[in-house]
Amino acid sequence: TSPTAIENNSITHIPNKFYLKQNYPNPFNPSTLIEFGLAGQSHVRLTIYSLLGERIKTLVNEKMNSGKYRISWNCTNNNGAKVASGFYIYCLHIDKASGSKKMIYKKMLLLR
Repeated sequence: TSPTAIENNSITHIPNKFYLKQNYPNPFNPSTLIEFGLAGQSHVRLTIYSLLGERIKTLVNEKMNSGKYRISWNCTNNNGAKVASGFYIYCLHIDKASGSKKMIYKKMLLLR
């Protein structure tokens, strides 16, 4: 699933900082939306992890322009198999062109 830009990227809609919102709905079943914002062009990785730190699914791994984005997760792993009920952590990892890096974590609950 590709991230969807949710607002026009005109100068008035560019976030002034990087952010990651809480997924919605939470708890969720069968899918959830994750929204994030980029204050500048960056390489972005949005990854789902188990509470044990196992990588479950990489939702985004690409260079993206500044703006606000929303992506859906359908509760599957990288192999396409459905994951079990439980708590998961999602992480937004941003590598800015300036060489600086930023990571933001949030927790979510899947109920089957």
